[in-house]
Amino acid sequence: MGLTLTDAKREILSLIDEEPRHGYVIAQELGKQGPTVYEHLGELEDAGYVTSEPDDRRKVYSLTDRGELVVEAERADGA
Repeated sequence: MGLTLTDAKREILSLIDEEPRHGYVIAQELGKQGPTVYEHLGELEDAGYVTSEPDDRRKVYSLTDRGELVVEAERADGA
C-alpha cells in the first residue's frame, strides 16, 4: 500500500517546490506542530517524494523528481 497524500502533505510539497526548506520553517509557515511536520516529512522521504541534506544541525528538504511530478499534477488538476 502506497503513501496517502493528505492535504497537509500536499501543502508541504507545495512549499518545498517554491524553494528547499528546513522542517522548522515549514512548520511555522503552515502553522502546524513541528513533530507533525517532521512525521510527514519522514513519510514523504521514505516514499521518495522529498530528499534531505544536512545543513549544520538541521536538514534542508528538497523535492525529488517524483515529488515534482506530484506538484505538477496537482497544478494541472487545479487543486
